[in-house]
Amino acid sequence: VRAVNGVSLNIVGGETVALVGESGCGKSTLANAIVGLERTSGGSIRVCDDDVVGADRTRLRHIRRNAQMIFQDPALSLDPRATIGAAVGEPLLVRGIARGRDLAERVAALLTQVGLRPEHAGRYPHQFSGGQRQRVVIARALALEPQLVICDEPVSALDVSVRAQILNLLVALQRRTGVAYLFISHDLGVVRHICDRVVVMYLGRFVEIANRETFFANPKHPYTRALMSAVPEANPRVQRSRQRFILTGELPSPTNIPSGCAFHTRCPIASEICARQRPELDARADGALVACHNV
Repeated sequence: VRAVNGVSLNIVGGETVALVGESGCGKSTLANAIVGLERTSGGSIRVCDDDVVGADRTRLRHIRRNAQMIFQDPALSLDPRATIGAAVGEPLLVRGIARGRDLAERVAALLTQVGLRPEHAGRYPHQFSGGQRQRVVIARALALEPQLVICDEPVSALDVSVRAQILNLLVALQRRTGVAYLFISHDLGVVRHICDRVVVMYLGRFVEIANRETFFANPKHPYTRALMSAVPEANPRVQRSRQRFILTGELPSPTNIPSGCAFHTRCPIASEICARQRPELDARADGALVACHNV
């Protein structure tokens, strides 16, 4: 299975890039490859001029100081037998950055930064709500002051009201620190709130890249339009009157990706060339990049 194939992406400091697509399209695999949790068969992944591809364990430890991850389920991201103070302070302790009183002060500052109290350091994960646990995970990810934080669906396991708090926290921390985010999500409403650019992925390849305003005002790729069409409208009158863009068929197996454009088996505007020739990302007048023969 080639879970990710032929993709190219650049993220700069202070920018949030959202990565969207169906389950199984390669989003999490790409995220894991960036921090060296998945080995790649080729290409180059550079984090602050350090190449992840081919790096040994010692080099990866250095690279991961600049690239941290926030995972989907905070309950599974924390050791239930360790206090949250130990969890947040572990990166600083392992790298020899702080010990003793200095470590305790840094942990207290990190907890305060994410909206928790310093005295919470002595508590265990089961004593916190899901939103509070996610704040702990965010504090741990920021402990080493990374240049890039990969957020792999960080709010999908949380209640709607808590999601807004976590998203606002991420935005505030970015403004304060200048960190860059790669934000993976299924929720286009969340993406619209937090991102600067949107990247749409289908079966291991990028099919559309655009800035937020262009993406939501004028989605071009038929797969992107289908994703947008699936987002419900709060106003029932608008929901009933809107034109839906509904796909047919099932997502092809990643072990047997169709020839040409991988999307042509489900695409309502596919033509003969789509089955023969794979489209490359092509720049459009408004700056969007789209991989489609027919738009």
